[in-house]
Amino acid sequence: MNALRRRLCSVQRVSSRIHHTALFRAACSNRTYCTGHAQDKPMVNVHQAGVSKRGLVPSLSPFGIKLMTYLRMVNIPYQIHSETFRRGPKGKIPWITYKGQSMGDSGLIMEFLNEEFGVDLDSPLSEKERAISRAFIKMLEESTYWGIGYDRWQENYSHLGQLFEVPSAVRLFIFPTFSRNVRKMLHVQGLGRHSTEEIHGIIHKDVWAASEFLGNKRYFMGEEPTTADPTVFGMFAQFLWTTPEHSHLYKLTNEQYPNIKDYCFRMKEQYWPDWDEIVGTKK
Repeated sequence: MNALRRRLCSVQRVSSRIHHTALFRAACSNRTYCTGHAQDKPMVNVHQAGVSKRGLVPSLSPFGIKLMTYLRMVNIPYQIHSETFRRGPKGKIPWITYKGQSMGDSGLIMEFLNEEFGVDLDSPLSEKERAISRAFIKMLEESTYWGIGYDRWQENYSHLGQLFEVPSAVRLFIFPTFSRNVRKMLHVQGLGRHSTEEIHGIIHKDVWAASEFLGNKRYFMGEEPTTADPTVFGMFAQFLWTTPEHSHLYKLTNEQYPNIKDYCFRMKEQYWPDWDEIVGTKK
């Protein structure tokens, strides 16, 4: 019984430290993005996890970067709200509140905002090109994404302390639970039923396909930005800027497929001129 009490007290102290860390991070990262052309538009409130280390990425979720990149591409003003344990109406991160309405799932959010603001990034595309775009988006979100989960929470679990700005006690009590949950989700999804070598092969083929299709084009679908670009950039930003150098994902984008790396730097330069300021590396 005494051991149980000590365990409960320890968990309560960890929860308290998480809470105070989250408050500090929220105060630092509840920022607004609004260009001169967007000042007359209603504000979108974006809720995402906000505990990444300085010098990495604006969001450790590829879907967080996807959504914020889309908002920047279509010039919709938004404000970031850092969350720790709260999840949106679908139990996912990121999610938005807009005019009192809450909405989850980055893809559905983008479709909703397209209608709300009269936006169609895919207007230059033919029906066949729209179909190709859809197929690549789904490949990245339903296959490649799980490769990030495996790399981060299983294969390179020891690297987590370099990603998340949380107290050391959180790594001791919370990270193991997250890792077990990710392992279960990977098994249900299917990727986790394979060996590490087989998983590397599956993700390698995804990246190869994206690289081959991208080629030397400025944007993923051609010379104009489309709906595919936020997803492609959001996913490969995680490969480039959140994985350790020995990671299979890091080597794919930094060594084997340099056109993807170049593409990500172009996207960052065009749509994230304040990237260094946001991640805390601006000199």
